[in-house]
Amino acid sequence: MNATFPLFSALQTPGAAQDKAANTLAAARALTPHLNRSRALDRKLVASTMTISFGGSDAEGAWSWRDAYDAIEAALVLQLRRLSPQIGRLEDAPAEIAALLASVTDLTLTHTRRSEEQVALDQFSTPPALAALAVLAAQVRPGDKVLEPSAGTGLLAIVAEACGATLELNEIAPHRSALLDGLFPAASRTRHDAAHLKDILPSSGSFQAVIANPPFQRLEGHLHAAIDCLAEGGRLSAIVPTRLFEDAGAM
Repeated sequence: MNATFPLFSALQTPGAAQDKAANTLAAARALTPHLNRSRALDRKLVASTMTISFGGSDAEGAWSWRDAYDAIEAALVLQLRRLSPQIGRLEDAPAEIAALLASVTDLTLTHTRRSEEQVALDQFSTPPALAALAVLAAQVRPGDKVLEPSAGTGLLAIVAEACGATLELNEIAPHRSALLDGLFPAASRTRHDAAHLKDILPSSGSFQAVIANPPFQRLEGHLHAAIDCLAEGGRLSAIVPTRLFEDAGAM
């Protein structure tokens, strides 16, 4: 696993990622009460919170706006956990829950920057309302063992958790993986290349469902790997580009 990291010069060392994640989580915890009061997270509020949490401003190089977006996503995860009783009704009221998730997301800042790490790993965040549709399509039930192969900051995972899933989260990027350690301490967590999980995870082949927003650049390999991790009769729900359906023979 760790041998993969030097292939991406943009990736942080695990120690640096842990320190940065601790500050990011502190900012997220400070932002969450604002979301709980339906207060929009404007740039002034976010900048002030990040500066306090990181002990310096963005102008001083203590944090970047890409870091701020990670803190906002982590705050979303924490707020959605507070809304778990409502989100757990997803199968019975999908439109209502999707609207609820969209309303919370609308309180946050729109992403305008991607980090070098995100570009290197072809990472894109999953809007919570879209995450709900993916979890709904996977028919996640209480007690289901669910894998998210490229978990990011956990915006897919938190919806599955609210629906009663037992989670196993994989994320190769050191910073985001460290964030998951703080956001999902009860979940099993790994740091592998998702395209090779079948051969690495001891639990491969035991999952009732896999939910994924895989890197589009290596899409087919990631989808095949996800399928191979499923138990017999398991379900894969993946967010994919429309081009996948334009070439029916690609898979």
